[in-house]
Amino acid sequence: PVCAPRATLKRDRMADPAQLSSCLAQTVNPDANARKQAEAWLEQFKKSPSAATSVLTLLTADGQPPHVKQAAAVFFKNMCKRHWDAEASEVTIGEDVKQQVRDNLLSLFLVVPESIQAQLSEAISIIASHDFPERWQALLPALVQQTGAALGVAPKDFKKGTALLQIGHSIFQRYRHEFKSDELYKEIKYVLELFQEPLLQLFSATLADLAGAQAAGGAAGCKLVVDTLTKLVSVAHDLCAQDLPEYFEDHLAEWMNGFVELLKYSNPALAADDDDAEPAPTSVLQAAVVESLALYMSKYEEEFQPFLGPCLGHAWSLLTSTSLAPHHDLLVTTSVRFLTTVACSVHHHHFAKAEVLNEVCHKIIAPNMQLLQADEELFEDQPFEYVRKDIEGSDADTRRRVAVELVRGLCRNYEVQVTQLFSANISTLLEQYKQNPAANWKAKDVAIYLVIALTIKGGTAARGATQTNALVDLHDFFSQHVLCELQAAATGAAPHPVLIADAVKFVSVFRVQLSRAVYDTVFPLLLSLLASPNPVVHTYAASAIERLLTVRDAPTAAAA
Repeated sequence: PVCAPRATLKRDRMADPAQLSSCLAQTVNPDANARKQAEAWLEQFKKSPSAATSVLTLLTADGQPPHVKQAAAVFFKNMCKRHWDAEASEVTIGEDVKQQVRDNLLSLFLVVPESIQAQLSEAISIIASHDFPERWQALLPALVQQTGAALGVAPKDFKKGTALLQIGHSIFQRYRHEFKSDELYKEIKYVLELFQEPLLQLFSATLADLAGAQAAGGAAGCKLVVDTLTKLVSVAHDLCAQDLPEYFEDHLAEWMNGFVELLKYSNPALAADDDDAEPAPTSVLQAAVVESLALYMSKYEEEFQPFLGPCLGHAWSLLTSTSLAPHHDLLVTTSVRFLTTVACSVHHHHFAKAEVLNEVCHKIIAPNMQLLQADEELFEDQPFEYVRKDIEGSDADTRRRVAVELVRGLCRNYEVQVTQLFSANISTLLEQYKQNPAANWKAKDVAIYLVIALTIKGGTAARGATQTNALVDLHDFFSQHVLCELQAAATGAAPHPVLIADAVKFVSVFRVQLSRAVYDTVFPLLLSLLASPNPVVHTYAASAIERLLTVRDAPTAAAA
């Protein structure tokens, strides 16, 4: 059968399964005409009362090819996304159909292939965002029971358990960012009553399974257990994001001891290759653990204090063992943020010793300030994305940005020591550049970013840096090392484009700190850069000119 014209579909009758299957198959047809006709038929089909249940029935029907079932799952997910909320949709899904879906969706999820599970998991999350828990009271008990059956009794099904925990995480993760309300706290209390104790039991049992899996020597088995632990840690984070539940506080030692074990965990069989972009399973797990530690440090400082020392020590050791390879980016950025949280807290004394500050500055901050290969490729191949990430501040997850934030965090209490440590480092980097500008331009790039990080103590988007570190001679650095790059670019001497962009950014960031005489010098240079063939350079120049023109009062001297 082929897709019939839309007029032939009767809304009060269940669609012919063969015709539905045919139209879903046509949605991936290379022929644009066939796809368009199929999409038009399906657009009409979803208005029929039984559309949702008809599609779900197709997922378990014998004889249906995998690509049709996959298309059916995607169609169902999109139907839920667009039409489950009756107030926001012209298509109405009847309450009796919704109830049938809620009653059967989790059971269906457990028997379909993994590729289809991904779509149904998202559909469950969408439905739960509207109906959970009031109109879907059976979901959580079933989820807890099925997860316990998969992970609590041998033989354990870690793949099934992980999939079920992912459903829970997809429902609960909104607790991390929603505003406090009585309704939200009522829902979290309901979830905790059913899930907090089984969650800890499963975490402890799965942690024990990890050692057994590694002893057995199979990488595939270890990965299954690691993935399950990642979801368990994520769900625990979700449930503690708003407030620290009493049960978690009472059993905090069990969670924290488990977290320390996971930070110490190493399995060469699961390690990523140096050229891999995606993080290894162990890196994803350890990043989830460190993210949870940062939550406890920032929100539950008093309760977390007894565990801070060991957790910080192991996170530190983990961080210093990472490389600059892309697959370590997630773990590095998460761990550096945790260090920043500690550095900005009343427990900053963990960084007070000279040897500790020296190590964090030279082994953690300095390496992660470097312009990485991926950053250079973005600058060259996707210049407007590079600009967007920098100017709009969407580079929050980059190594360089989190390293800058750690510098500022340390400077809150150790400004003199950190400035002295990096002053020597900056001098070395500038000397390297001076010896061979063409080969060592990245050294100067790092030096400029270090100066920016060290100098800014406060600022706004409208005015740039408004408070600066008095220990840094901003005007001297500008005249000796920044202005020359702008002048060389204007005269065609063509330093590396990244350094030109750095110099323009420096002027823009410190626009209210630079003297009126500097404005007279840099404006013609910035205007000349508007003609630069490099998209990043001329976009930065235009942005800098706009921002300098908004400075209405006389530029000030550096503020303490």
